[in-house]
Amino acid sequence: MEERLLVRLSGATAEILNELVKRGYFSTKSEAIRAGILRLGEAFMLVKTPSEYWKELEAELKRSGRRMTHEEISEAIASLEREA
Repeated sequence: MEERLLVRLSGATAEILNELVKRGYFSTKSEAIRAGILRLGEAFMLVKTPSEYWKELEAELKRSGRRMTHEEISEAIASLEREA
């Protein structure tokens, strides 16, 4: 689902956004805003962090006692993301 939203920024928020793009942390302001929203989702525990996914995967590997191929690891990560 795609949503379009017009956001007006001024002051410190606008300066920070501009500086993040100027320093090359993000290619566009939209990219920076999307990343910020994802970080808020992590902070409010609406989505898992990448490290949480890795911990779950490591636990599964220890539990199963077997080695996984790259393809199996990719599928396991995709499965965890679908559950989130």
